[in-house]
Amino acid sequence: MQTFFLTRYSFFGKSDWRFKASNDPELLLNPARLEQRETLFERIALQSLSDQTDPDFKLLVLCSEAMPEAYKKRLVALCNDMLRERVHVLFRKPQRTAGRFNQYRAQQLPRKSKYVIQSILDDDGVSSDFVSRIKREARVAERSFEKKDDYTFISHATGVNLKISEDGSAEVTHRSMPCTTQGLTLVSRSNSNRSPFNIAHKKILERRPVRVCHGGPVMYVRTGHNLNDSRTILSDHRPVTQEAVSDIIQNRLPLLAQFTPQALRIAA
Repeated sequence: MQTFFLTRYSFFGKSDWRFKASNDPELLLNPARLEQRETLFERIALQSLSDQTDPDFKLLVLCSEAMPEAYKKRLVALCNDMLRERVHVLFRKPQRTAGRFNQYRAQQLPRKSKYVIQSILDDDGVSSDFVSRIKREARVAERSFEKKDDYTFISHATGVNLKISEDGSAEVTHRSMPCTTQGLTLVSRSNSNRSPFNIAHKKILERRPVRVCHGGPVMYVRTGHNLNDSRTILSDHRPVTQEAVSDIIQNRLPLLAQFTPQALRIAA
């Protein structure tokens, strides 16, 4: 079963992102914002994929065609350096996010299996065993399908927030939220146009087939910072104890080792 991570990276197109930069190309592609986006992407999303115990996946990174050439080259070099042939960077004109991803998959990537796994990954990171775990869960879901167009979403509710303040300090807090965007996964036919994007995430429980995994280990880190709408929807403000953070770093999210209140300094 093919596994894909889908990343919107400063892409100007219709999606479920509601921050003001989503409607303003000049703000979206401002050099200061691109600098911070690159730093977060490298340290969190790319690092979490580099740490995977199962390296059999592809990352599709969707970017605006209007991005300055210097940043295009830097992004491609960074992705190739960290993930090599497992990453595909796409520069496209505005369109629906789901459509751009589906178009590339259908036209450029061979179909190696009947079903496909698609997980959202933006400013955030996933646990080091995410790929291996989601494949097991997807196989269970596949066995329950009865019709050729059956599909399901898989959502891990348990994660942590990484709250990055404008002064560069950071704090890890608890997070438990079903059908959150982080690691939200769709299992569907490989020739299907279904996508984890352009859907009402808050309505998934009402409108879509979904399996929610509650109470399990930490499966993702949700990043909240000064240039992202994620800072407004952090679900829990209870700090994670230092002992628990150490355990998460050792067993789930080693990338968090680089983010401490004393060490973190992200360019504003």
